Amino acid sequence: MSGKLFLIPTHISGHPADQLPPATIECIHKLQFFIAERAKTARRFLKEIDHPLPMSEITVYEIPKKQSYHYLEEDLNHLKKGHHMGLLSEAGSPGIADPGAEIVRKAYEMSIGVVPLSGPSSLTLAVMASGLNGQKFSFHGYLSPKKEIIGKDLKKLERAAEKDRGCHFFIETPYRNMQVLEAAFLNLKPSTLFSIQCDLLSKNSYSMTRSIAEWKKSAKPDLHKRPAVFLIQSAG
Repeated sequence: MSGKLFLIPTHISGHPADQLPPATIECIHKLQFFIAERAKTARRFLKEIDHPLPMSEITVYEIPKKQSYHYLEEDLNHLKKGHHMGLLSEAGSPGIADPGAEIVRKAYEMSIGVVPLSGPSSLTLAVMASGLNGQKFSFHGYLSPKKEIIGKDLKKLERAAEKDRGCHFFIETPYRNMQVLEAAFLNLKPSTLFSIQCDLLSKNSYSMTRSIAEWKKSAKPDLHKRPAVFLIQSAG
């Protein structure tokens, strides 16, 4: 009988024991084989939640960064042998703004059961805290890394929000956050609602939703090198 692939969320700030349900931690403690973006951070996480096995007895397979995970079936052979495995995210939930989706699809191709575990996701937390439309929302990943195109990307999201009356949101590499903020103030309409959700669940978290006109009248938050989610919605 095949094992199951458990999708393991990790903490997005602070200590994992403060953010993960006891049932999730208990499940992780029973696993010996893992797949993660980086073995080093995965092992650090397992130590932080006091995994009962010595790290020398735990196997962590790393997800390749720039190639198709074509040899995944070899790594997942543990599942075919009846062992359970855990798919670890670097932060938040696997498969959501995370490369784990391809692994989950491969598991289904191999007729392996998939079990998502409870834990934090900065994206869902951001929608919750924004006060924007939680009935219809779209995540767009990263905008263009080119400074001259960011404004055009923001305008596209604004037009989409005006058309479907939904909430459209994205993330950015933390060191480019202030660049995104400046582009939003420059390119979005004064009435457009713009929400910033930064360092969620940390002691220094920042959450605010204002119209662009209101943002321009207030002091800009310092978002440099801080994980943030940006959300846009039409005021109409």
